[in-house]
Amino acid sequence: MNHATHSARTARAMFNLLSILGIFTLCTAAISCRRPSVSSINWYDARGSRLNFTGSFQGADEAGFDVRGEKKRYILDSPVKVPDGYATRLLVSSLSSGAQFLVNFGDDKNRGGSLMCTIPSAGSYAFIIPSPQSRTLKWIEIKAVTINALSPAQSSQSNQGGYPLAIQEIRLVPEMRGFLLQGDTSEISSQFTRNSQNGSYKYSISSPFEGLSQAVCAASQLDVALTGDAGNVTVFWGNQKLTYLHRGGNSAFSIPNGLLEANPKVITLEAPAGIRIEAFCVRPVRKVDELDRIDPGLLVNSAPLTDKPFYLARWDIRPDTLIFLYKDYATQDQYLKRLAFFVEKIGYVGKLASDSEIAEQHGWNAHDYRPEDIARFFEMAENQHFPLSKEELSLRDILVKAGILIARGSNFSAGKGAIVSISQESPIYLQYRFLSHELSHALFFTDTRYRDLVLSLYQRLTDDEKWFLIRYFRWMRYNVDSSYLMANEMQAYLVQQPLKDIQNYFLETLGPTLAKAHPELSGTIDAYMSQHLSALIENARQLGAYLRASYGLEPGMLYKMK
Repeated sequence: MNHATHSARTARAMFNLLSILGIFTLCTAAISCRRPSVSSINWYDARGSRLNFTGSFQGADEAGFDVRGEKKRYILDSPVKVPDGYATRLLVSSLSSGAQFLVNFGDDKNRGGSLMCTIPSAGSYAFIIPSPQSRTLKWIEIKAVTINALSPAQSSQSNQGGYPLAIQEIRLVPEMRGFLLQGDTSEISSQFTRNSQNGSYKYSISSPFEGLSQAVCAASQLDVALTGDAGNVTVFWGNQKLTYLHRGGNSAFSIPNGLLEANPKVITLEAPAGIRIEAFCVRPVRKVDELDRIDPGLLVNSAPLTDKPFYLARWDIRPDTLIFLYKDYATQDQYLKRLAFFVEKIGYVGKLASDSEIAEQHGWNAHDYRPEDIARFFEMAENQHFPLSKEELSLRDILVKAGILIARGSNFSAGKGAIVSISQESPIYLQYRFLSHELSHALFFTDTRYRDLVLSLYQRLTDDEKWFLIRYFRWMRYNVDSSYLMANEMQAYLVQQPLKDIQNYFLETLGPTLAKAHPELSGTIDAYMSQHLSALIENARQLGAYLRASYGLEPGMLYKMK
């Protein structure tokens, strides 16, 4: 045997063994130095899928903090893209008040920012963390700044391992700016502040739309939810001041971005101490294919309609009612004038009038219609091949989409709800009055109990008590042969102003108006007001009681925002 050959083989075998051992040693070192995967905290992307991530921290606990200066970093295995309009929601729980912690965050190139979070009292909190400019998130780091030690009793009752502060969840969510109470969790963004002054609270959202894309801004609205005592809440939307009447208990309203001043720099809400705020936040929750749901009083404060003929929304407390705000009377006429003559005008009821027939005649300054009449109008136009205008055809398509009309081929039938309209050309005080008037018609059309009450009250009136109503509405060119229409108009004229103003409205406005048109009736009008006006005022009281009990509304203010 060749000893040289044997020695060479032995040397190669030893080299291979050492190489294998070396590789094993390197692999073991790499595995032992790898950061541990985090299992006690869930991190979700925008679709709700759980993300894998590791942690960099001292000690065995992944989520708890009990020492000032303690720091934990959570690092995604792969960076996650934060979609447009989304942010990171960091859910934490605290067993004591006054805890503070610093949140640092960044992308895979360590570009990011920081946010100081303060917990006012023990509980569950969700802090909205903005996204890095790259909209890519790789890591989040939490550093305890102020930690108050727990008492033995607090530690024994804790379900978070005796830690004063603990991270519960990280999740990408549609970005919320402001404050939102969800169950027992208070959700807060960095733009939100709260201050107390003279027995009231002032809440603010600074830069509510700053840094958001045009699409996200367009989809955003302010949501407010209130509970507690009755009272007025004041909202400052940029330079516009609005007052909301909270009737007590629970109430809510929304303001779509763009309806008022576009993209204000700050939104503020002021409320007395007895009213608690459960939501005051801006969120991108509006959907392109759905109409806004608003308090109708917002329409009077809306921005001028310069580049579109109308704004359309649903009534928040009666969503089957569509509310049109037209930019002027002429535009409103293009959509609704022929329909007005078809439904209500003496000599034209049930007839499709040509443009030339009604061109010199007045329609209405504000409108209201029920589905049954709208369906008859479009059904007749279809059967007679009547040339409707492009605006009327557009209206038909809108009402079909909204469910007011039901289309089956070329046939139309009544859906559910009602439509009302006002115009920005009306003076502000008249817009408010027209709103109450037209909204009362919508209630008459859509609320069976209210309609039954109105019809009952009208039928109980004697012929003498109905006299002025019929004479006045005949002069207004209503179809007075319809007791349904007369009852409907009676209630609208009774609830369009506050109860305290009804007597003067009839004595100083309606009575003199009819007397001027028909001087021969002056004495009879005076006698009516003296002998029978009280019957109408009593009807108004009963209608007001129903509005108050059913909707928290009052005659003269069938809206809560002004």
